[in-house]
Amino acid sequence: MRKRSMVFLFVTGLLLTGCGENKTSQSEAGSAEQQASFTAPIPITLPVSQNGPITFTNVVEKFADIPETAWTNVQDVIAANPAAAPVSNEVHVGPNTKIDVAGGLPRIQDILLLSQRLWSGFTQNSTFFMLMYNAQDEPWAEKDWQTFATEKNYFANVISEETKRIAGNCQESSAPGVFSGPPVNCRGANSTAITNSDEASFTFGQGGKGAAEDPYVVGGGIVGHEYTHAVQAAQWIKNPSSYCTEESQEPSCFRSWSSNWGFSPCWIFEGLPNSVGPMIVSETFTKYQDFRKNLPFGQGPTTVTDYTEISLKKYLFEQSNSTCYQDGNLYALGYTVGALTTEALVAIAGPQATMALYALGAQGQDFETAFKKVYGISWSEASTILSKVLAKEYSTFGPPPK
Repeated sequence: MRKRSMVFLFVTGLLLTGCGENKTSQSEAGSAEQQASFTAPIPITLPVSQNGPITFTNVVEKFADIPETAWTNVQDVIAANPAAAPVSNEVHVGPNTKIDVAGGLPRIQDILLLSQRLWSGFTQNSTFFMLMYNAQDEPWAEKDWQTFATEKNYFANVISEETKRIAGNCQESSAPGVFSGPPVNCRGANSTAITNSDEASFTFGQGGKGAAEDPYVVGGGIVGHEYTHAVQAAQWIKNPSSYCTEESQEPSCFRSWSSNWGFSPCWIFEGLPNSVGPMIVSETFTKYQDFRKNLPFGQGPTTVTDYTEISLKKYLFEQSNSTCYQDGNLYALGYTVGALTTEALVAIAGPQATMALYALGAQGQDFETAFKKVYGISWSEASTILSKVLAKEYSTFGPPPK
């Protein structure tokens, strides 16, 4: 099991710092009104049409066709969307660090352009900072980030919390934002939305145990993964509730909080980037199949669900965004069960429909309301169908490892 991959976490430790959790109900009502008056761009018509080869009606019978159909849908959107100027970015690499992604920085930039093209039409960050470092360079990385962020006048708590996650990329992770042990195994990665701006920060631990043999890392799937996280949070850019002062901050000031704890169940928060990220970087379906081999049981525990239809339905439907981020074992299944669930949604309606959920979330809709508006089917009904798909899928994988 690739338990170390559990540290592909999107900023969560930041959420409890200076968030003003005891704000009045009047303040909360004002935030809701701001969201309701905000419109995030969505480049597709909703609800999405059900006229492709796989629909909610036939997906159970056609479950074997899901992987290739989903991959094809992603490639088709990338090809159809116009090329755009690259998002401005600044990359810092540790003095003793060898980049894990085959092809190094040129390949990483290619992946970023493909990712940007896939999500064309949705709000994306105007610029981002990228930091890549191994265990030897981890102390350097903390200082480099602090220097960069201070010069950019980022909030003090943003600087300190991201510093913790830089070390966290090289530590053991038991839950989102919870790290322990010495920073010696740099396998984690992180995408952080910078408060009070339309900027983001990416940090990538390099050279960790097994990284050189991991196609997800070497092939660059991890880069597509973290960029997709950044786009999830970017849907809250220009939402008035996402901007505040350093002295008076609410949870909604943190776009990262808004896209996960504030809106998204854990299964799709990690499932979307962990399925679409590898599809972005796979020029052929065969390459995507190599990435996909790790999805069934490769990350996280195998004890939260028994992979039966009833158990999988419970996992999907009863999961709450307000609590799942506190449960490391449940959260980690987003990389596996969540990724396979998202893959089915991409096969049914394409990748852009998944990001439309976040755009609607930025407008103040809860997940179930947004899901019905995007897919034209209730989340209760859809999760019942998807649990049947997952149960058939997992029956082909054999029993989970113990």
